[in-house]
Amino acid sequence: MRLARSLPMAAVSLALGLTAVSPATAATAAVAQPQIPGVTAPQTSPAPGFAGEDRYTGCDTDPYAGAGAGWIGLDDPTFQVTTGSPSGTSLQTTFQLWDTSYGGKRTDYPASWSVSGKARTTVPRQLLKDGGQYAWRARATDGTLTSPYTAWCHFRVDHTQPTAEVTTDASPKEQGKEASFTLKATDTGSGIACARWSTSGTPSVGWRCSDAATDSHVVRLTDGTATVKVTPAGWGTQAVYLQTMDNAGNVSQLADLSYYARIPTAPATFGDIDADGRPDVLVPDSAGDLRKMGSDPQGPAHADRAAAPGGTDSWAKIQYTHRGSLSYQQVDDLLAHTPGDARLYAFQNNGDGRFTTQSPNRVAKPTTCLNSARETIACGAHGLGSDWSKVTQITAYGSPVGDSPSADGILPSTSVLFVENGRLWLTRAGSSNNLDGQAVLLSANDERWAGYDLLSPGRAQGTDFPTLWARSQADGTIRAFTIAGRPDAPKALDSSAFADPAAGPVLGTLAPAAHPRIGSDGDLTGDGIPDLWSADASGEVWLFPGTGTAAPHPTVTGFASIV
Repeated sequence: MRLARSLPMAAVSLALGLTAVSPATAATAAVAQPQIPGVTAPQTSPAPGFAGEDRYTGCDTDPYAGAGAGWIGLDDPTFQVTTGSPSGTSLQTTFQLWDTSYGGKRTDYPASWSVSGKARTTVPRQLLKDGGQYAWRARATDGTLTSPYTAWCHFRVDHTQPTAEVTTDASPKEQGKEASFTLKATDTGSGIACARWSTSGTPSVGWRCSDAATDSHVVRLTDGTATVKVTPAGWGTQAVYLQTMDNAGNVSQLADLSYYARIPTAPATFGDIDADGRPDVLVPDSAGDLRKMGSDPQGPAHADRAAAPGGTDSWAKIQYTHRGSLSYQQVDDLLAHTPGDARLYAFQNNGDGRFTTQSPNRVAKPTTCLNSARETIACGAHGLGSDWSKVTQITAYGSPVGDSPSADGILPSTSVLFVENGRLWLTRAGSSNNLDGQAVLLSANDERWAGYDLLSPGRAQGTDFPTLWARSQADGTIRAFTIAGRPDAPKALDSSAFADPAAGPVLGTLAPAAHPRIGSDGDLTGDGIPDLWSADASGEVWLFPGTGTAAPHPTVTGFASIV
């Protein structure tokens, strides 16, 4: 039998219908395959979303699902992709922005050439319409081959800040008592997401609607409103502040509502410095600090000697007075003047009877002068100077149109009586911590008031008008003077009783040598009748209870013995 002869490999290949390829030819074919760049991971920054739901998507490819495409606010949006080239060549990425409204145009934003990595472009927000809807995509090229586009990333634009408003009802607010405040917001774009309120005027940063889970000051709004409860921790003028946020993350301007919280435990009382409802006596101690009568001598001073005006380092050398406030408070402020000094100071009460925890305010001197008929007169011709240097007596007087508290429990602003060049003048409160710029001459145009101490007991002659007590520095006699008329007719008030300091009814006598400092701050004994006090240089106080009747308004006819 004959054996078959071996065939060459080429013949075998032809017999099987195959084409032989050499190794070198196969390598050449692999290099020739297209090396197309890749573009992945499209992201928008800041991520479009819904701030109210704390839900954000870097690339929303389905704008018709759910609530629609997410929102971006006032930021300039940045579009970013990850690029790659199998051959390691540089790439140039083009971002295409599409205004998806009907007939909206498409705009290309080419990025710089770079090697594989991150490519991005930022579109100025001015090029995006408020309320507009957009989408973007990207592709990359190496100059020969170009990648496919990424999917469209959709978003909406809201360039309008929401509004914010705080309201409350007209009921009086009280320290320590819960009160309701209404938060309101509107938004014409992405819709209101939430709000943050506070009792501090410092705007909060970095807050989110999701903070509502742990922060009671972040609240959701229903139909643009929410009601919050606020408990004033202190008394006096306070405020509720509000910022709102829309779904695009835009934050409103800071809104606020100021209100006054009164002290619920005691009615407002002229002469009261620490909100306990009782008038207080302030006297310098032996060190020169000003202290409330009966307070702890080792405790903090109510007015520190180092803060005494004029560099005197002692309140014993100062003319000071307190009866009411120039700054709409429920307790007294302190007025102080150094004899011979051109300045008058108002020390604002910090709420608990401390006056020197902050710097005082300078009180301007009135520049317009009126007579008792409220007719303009020449200030210089009637002894009124341009500053306070010629003032020899000063006292906070109360309200010359009646001392009754207002409906919200706040005392009327105080007025000031002062003696300058022997004339008695009245000036009323103006803007906060200041006077109204007018001085009314109550006395005749002579110097008869030069030798008298001024005291402010409050209502003490049977009417709602405050009374002035004046002590003669010559013989110690104490007389009473009060405005006449009706509180509801202030223009018809009669101040003729002040014309002559020697004409008022005598209540008693207190010798100036034995009692160099005297004063009155109202009813100190609790019987409804104002009292008189005196103090020596060490701060020891003597009390002289007033005698008379208490109703309907106090009438003082004299003083009892020293208590």
